[in-house]
Amino acid sequence: MNWNAIVIIICILITALAVWKEYVRANQSRLVLRLLTTITAVIALACIALPLTYQVDVNKQDKREALLLTEGFSADSVSKYNTEKIFTLNNTISKKIPKAMLIYDLADLKADSTITQIRILGDGLDKEELQRLDHVPVIFRPAAFKQGITAVSWNEHLKAGDEINVAGTYKNSLPGKIKLVLKGLSTGLDSVIIAPGEAVPFNLRNTPKNQGKNVYKLLAITGTDTLENQNIPVQIEPAKPLNVLMLTASPDFESRFLKNWLSESGFAVAVRSAISKDKFNKEFINLDQFPLDHLSASVFGKFDVLIADLSVLKTLNGVEAAALQQEVLQKGLGIVIRADSSLKSNSWLQRDFPSDRLAVKDPAPVSLNIQGKTGNTAKLNAGMVYLANQANTQSLISDEHGHVLAANALAGAGKLVFTPLNNTFSWILGGDKADYSSLWSLLITKAARKVATLESWTIKSVIPTLSNPVELQLESAVAPPLIQIDSTVISPIQNSKLPFQWTVNYWPKTVGWQSVKQNNGALNWFYVYSYDDWKNIRALKKQADTKAYVANNAINSNVTKQIHEKATIAVSKIYFYVLLLMACAFLWLEARFR
Repeated sequence: MNWNAIVIIICILITALAVWKEYVRANQSRLVLRLLTTITAVIALACIALPLTYQVDVNKQDKREALLLTEGFSADSVSKYNTEKIFTLNNTISKKIPKAMLIYDLADLKADSTITQIRILGDGLDKEELQRLDHVPVIFRPAAFKQGITAVSWNEHLKAGDEINVAGTYKNSLPGKIKLVLKGLSTGLDSVIIAPGEAVPFNLRNTPKNQGKNVYKLLAITGTDTLENQNIPVQIEPAKPLNVLMLTASPDFESRFLKNWLSESGFAVAVRSAISKDKFNKEFINLDQFPLDHLSASVFGKFDVLIADLSVLKTLNGVEAAALQQEVLQKGLGIVIRADSSLKSNSWLQRDFPSDRLAVKDPAPVSLNIQGKTGNTAKLNAGMVYLANQANTQSLISDEHGHVLAANALAGAGKLVFTPLNNTFSWILGGDKADYSSLWSLLITKAARKVATLESWTIKSVIPTLSNPVELQLESAVAPPLIQIDSTVISPIQNSKLPFQWTVNYWPKTVGWQSVKQNNGALNWFYVYSYDDWKNIRALKKQADTKAYVANNAINSNVTKQIHEKATIAVSKIYFYVLLLMACAFLWLEARFR
């Protein structure tokens, strides 16, 4: 039986019992009045429990518009609209505007069939909230953004030695200049000046010293006033030392400086340099010695990266070449190939990297653009050779004229990095060690053998905020029975189309770092911001989501004549509460004073 039938049956039974009680009581005075009052009380109770509605004829043009007040609205703007239906999801707003009805679910607006459209005042709603409107047309015209950070991003996960890069856009509407400062451990790390009346991009960088979980600060300062003080959470993991094998045609300065830099940076390095035919000079740094005269699959399997001259790779015998190709294609070994004078080759190592030469005989030194590094490097004599742009390769390093000087490409399970640069050591001689480190760190990182991960966590919510839903995504080959976030245990939701993907919805209770892991899994962390953090960015995100909803649910303005419809109106329960109270009060007083 449905709810209506259950309510009616229960009320009939109550009425029968109450009427019988009245007939059998000793005092029969005012019996008819008491029976009518008893029946009235039961009817009022039934009307409270039943969903009573009625229908009226309305014209579509006569339907009313509802106002929805969101954060950032102007109180003066409410009086501009002649409507009795004003709603809000915010408890603070409902206290500020008493006539705004507090609702907890946007589906309540859609349930009222007299509402043709909703006019949203303020910053709007996020994507999840807008889905609850279920395509109800919306009018939305947010106020123009005046002052502050309009966009920001940074690399939240770093390896030791990596550079944090905080980039974004700041709009300065003030008459004076504003200073943006990246701060860590109470120390200014980098800064930039924003001129008055400008909206310009900014970029702040620093190489963190402390490993683990860190929270940097991004400050906007004008004079002695701090306009913004935002948190920049960053996780810095210790760099995993890689095993590097170097094969050089002969001892030279480029190989010598590279070997020294690798050892200083904590890499385990084995170097084999040809002295004469079948005779080699071998060095082992941070690595136990082992036979290196003959290369085999077991030798290549000990290393994550191979750095080799192209001429050396071309002279490997058939067994060594086959072992190398198998290790790259099937097991993911990466190779950094240093090109030499011998550029033309049909080898699988060079097939994706066709080269060309400059037309000039004596090229001038140039600055290089290194992927992931802001600004150009110091001048370097890059030589005559450069690589042609290819659709299946990725440019890593180019000069100021756009010539590609390093690129990488996939090779089965591994990667190949190709570069004609052979005198980067001149940077170290000139004191530009940072440029040297950036270049070789990039080439080695791009080529290094990738370690398979058992699980991967992604925070889908842009800015996880206290007391707001946060969506986390787990990719795991093992089905996680339960997920633990701090002390809370949650059951994940499996993606019906991607069975290795799981979604976790969580409402944070505290600000700061939160731990998350699956049973017997590794411990991961994410940061939860306070309600006051990144307000401008969150407001702009809501505005963008609301504008997208408006564009996809446009109001149909082509109707030129009145359309008669039936509107369903819910009967207010307050009348039945009053009727029930009056009936109960009469029965109590009559019994007391009879």
